[in-house]
Amino acid sequence: MLKTVRNIFRKLKRDVVSPVQWDNLRRLQPMSTKFGFDRGTPVDRHYIAAFLEAHRADIHGHVLEIAESSYSKQFGSQVTSFEVLHVQPGTNVTIVGDLTNTASLPANQIDCFICTQTFNFIYDFKTAIAGAWHLLKPGGVLLATLGGATQVSAYDAARWGDYWRFTTQSAEKVFGEIFGKDNVEVTAYGNVLTCTAILQGLAAEELTREELDYQDPVYPIIIAVRARKA
Repeated sequence: MLKTVRNIFRKLKRDVVSPVQWDNLRRLQPMSTKFGFDRGTPVDRHYIAAFLEAHRADIHGHVLEIAESSYSKQFGSQVTSFEVLHVQPGTNVTIVGDLTNTASLPANQIDCFICTQTFNFIYDFKTAIAGAWHLLKPGGVLLATLGGATQVSAYDAARWGDYWRFTTQSAEKVFGEIFGKDNVEVTAYGNVLTCTAILQGLAAEELTREELDYQDPVYPIIIAVRARKA
């Protein structure tokens, strides 16, 4: 019921309160500073879901996420345990640890690690990627997404920092150094229109399917990485 009410409010905001005027985006303030959450589905979340949908077959066995297990439950099949990693204990946290400190992490335990929009917020991101490798079983898969052309997250910056934006080249290089270049697949999602939308705080519902599906590697909103531990 609450979800339905929220969706109605978001649609009302999109269509009535502050409809987007695509022919006039010459403005100094964005339509929304909330990445589009207040208008519908953020564009980067649309692409994250598309990436995970394409790799459903990897999401099985012991599946790990950061802070929650929503994607594991949405896209996983034959999952034997839903693991949650966080630096602090919590209700659903099963592994208390820090990706930059392998001594705090179990080794060779995870079949699939879904790590979305996380490495951007870790200053020592290369050590954190090595921490992800450490967690995986041999043959295990990391499904990671990295921020490309997106705004700074004020919420995260105030709490632990918002440090990096990636390209396909930087992702291929750094993940290849840790997992081996033959074990890494990198995909860019986005185009100039969807980049404009996310910077303005517009929602995926304000774009057509054709607009969302068109991919231009020069304008990546997210960089998606599938990395397998050999």
